[in-house]
Amino acid sequence: MNHPDWYHKANDAQRFDSRENFHKYIKQIQWRYDGEDSTIDIGCGSGDVLMDIVYPCLPKNFQTLVCSDINPKMLNYARRQYGHMEKVQFQVLDIGTKKKLPNNLRHQFDHVISFYTLMWVQDQRQALENIFNLLRPKCGDCLLVFLASHPLYEAYRMTSGNSKWSEYMYDIDSIISPFQYVDQPAEKYVDLMSQVGFTKSEVRLLQKQFTYESFDVFRANMKAVNPFIHRIPMALHEEFMDEVMFMYLKHMGLHEEEMDFKAKCSVSYGLLVAFGRKAKFSARERFRRNLLEICELRNLEKYSKIF
Repeated sequence: MNHPDWYHKANDAQRFDSRENFHKYIKQIQWRYDGEDSTIDIGCGSGDVLMDIVYPCLPKNFQTLVCSDINPKMLNYARRQYGHMEKVQFQVLDIGTKKKLPNNLRHQFDHVISFYTLMWVQDQRQALENIFNLLRPKCGDCLLVFLASHPLYEAYRMTSGNSKWSEYMYDIDSIISPFQYVDQPAEKYVDLMSQVGFTKSEVRLLQKQFTYESFDVFRANMKAVNPFIHRIPMALHEEFMDEVMFMYLKHMGLHEEEMDFKAKCSVSYGLLVAFGRKAKFSARERFRRNLLEICELRNLEKYSKIF
């Protein structure tokens, strides 16, 4: 996604699913007793989802909120829009990297959140290891929401078979969600979370349907997230999107000549929602750890020995 202004104006489904699932899990997030939580968002994109949905729900005295994205263009756009907001930082980050995480991020966060990002990462185990290592050494939680499957992926694959577009879609296999063709993806993801060290995980596969105001609005949304369009000459953008949308209709068994492109358009897809904790402590243990951390932060050595 190299056009953040497109995405900012055309992310209706992403906003809906992010708001719904964040509000569902907000009571399960283990907020610190002192309220000085540190949170990082993986794949902040244009930043509006994070700032409109998550930011207002953070503790009033939270420590920091880091907006991260692999794409500097997206991150710079988010910085221009929200850089003035208190205690918000911005950093380029590839959550799928096999390299060691930057020291200023490793083991620094109480919470990791990510909306509509992880389907871009083929090595899901590596991504989860990195998420695990972003969290503090002995505690923390994560909320991850991303596509498991979508009919548009099939449209991409069909379009890539056209010689006119194949040269721009050479990495089609790395673009399709790694769970597109997986049976029981939720069970597989729970297993991956367990392998990397999460001690309590809940993963659900939701069969979702989102209704766009029109097929044209759906097309605009799909153009905003299209991973190939930045490679294609601008003069061919609309022709390319016409081809992708035609393949989508073909895959769905719909006929272009019968379509009312101004009528509402419903699209079905699979959504993975994962919530995990790095460690499970009793309420008493969490209280003890928070007191200890407060003492350490305030250099109260004689009190920290009590705990």
